[in-house]
Amino acid sequence: MPAIIAVVWLTLAVAYGLFFSFSVFFVPLIDEFRWSRALTAGALSVSTVIQGLCSPFVGALIDRVGPRRVIAAGAVLLGASAVLTGTLTTPWELYLYTGVLGALGMVSLGWVPAGVLLAGWYAERRGRVVGIAFSGMGIGVFLVGPLAQWLISAFGWRAATAALGAGTIAVLVPLVLLGVRDPDTRGARSGAPAEPRARAGPASAPDATLGGALRTRVFWALFAAYFLTPLAVFPVATHSVAFAVDRGFSPMAAAWAFGVMGLMSTVGRVVFGVAADRVGGPLSATLSFACTAAGALAMLALDVLPPHAAWLAGFAVLFGLGFGARGPIIAAMAGERFGGPRFGVIWGALNAANGLGGAVGPWYGGAVHDVTGSYRVAFVSSVALSALASACFWLARRRAP
Repeated sequence: MPAIIAVVWLTLAVAYGLFFSFSVFFVPLIDEFRWSRALTAGALSVSTVIQGLCSPFVGALIDRVGPRRVIAAGAVLLGASAVLTGTLTTPWELYLYTGVLGALGMVSLGWVPAGVLLAGWYAERRGRVVGIAFSGMGIGVFLVGPLAQWLISAFGWRAATAALGAGTIAVLVPLVLLGVRDPDTRGARSGAPAEPRARAGPASAPDATLGGALRTRVFWALFAAYFLTPLAVFPVATHSVAFAVDRGFSPMAAAWAFGVMGLMSTVGRVVFGVAADRVGGPLSATLSFACTAAGALAMLALDVLPPHAAWLAGFAVLFGLGFGARGPIIAAMAGERFGGPRFGVIWGALNAANGLGGAVGPWYGGAVHDVTGSYRVAFVSSVALSALASACFWLARRRAP
């Protein structure tokens, strides 16, 4: 089903491009309202924790009604949240529109339904398939970040977010309704893909349940990895545009660096997804975390040394290669171990960890800056957390028979 990969790719490109454009809108928000960086970034933290808490329920809903209708509803919610954001005047409105409504939209069309959809259609080479499909996220960040900055410069941030939200609804709703076909995870579907689920291999557990998964080492190791990863990534990614502007770069230059980071994440998702199939998920994840740590160190150099574009470019390339690369690896490892008719709720439970870790990340970066006047502690923390998260992937590896 190559068409399914294309639809997932485009859906994630639009959705995550809009979601991560928060980093671009962060600068005009703090300029206009003079809110603290921790308070402003906290809206993204609320969004990620709500996504995490809702993930198991969305996974269970997908198991019941299928991904198609859930993804379409999510597109409407996400687009509406961006439109409403253009009307906000108080912090509670930012938290309601971005933190709650936007979160419900993202969890309904993001990692959880996409992972279930792809796991339902493909049994082998999941790392490659998921990596290719999820690479759309990076293209979305690459295109929407600079587009958002151009719209802000030309029409103001309120019109910019409203236009992006309306465009999201106009593009995604018909795309999903016309292009997505739910798989029959029980094997009753017709037109099965070229790689049938029956060939998933002896390590899979087709009848896995959430209760059974919760009793395994693999689940909790992947849960820990998914919790630590956004703690390493979000304090840096969320504040990268504001930090670059602080160091003397123009908002458009900072937005383009953010966009290049997204573009490189497209490369990283594919490369590390293929690597997961060839050399195993743990080694692939470790290499991707090395890129994340190197990118954080480039930002640290930009902070402690005279500002130079080479450091910003190094961050964009290196951090971008690791940005989002672990999601496809975790999806592939979880699908191999827990794939089956209850995979939706299991995958949703794993995504709860991502939401909880992501809840702390954006706020933490802002709080560090508010207290210390710089992001240096956040950059150093990113390196240490990358090492810890990498170790969790090795704990989740398949034991030799």
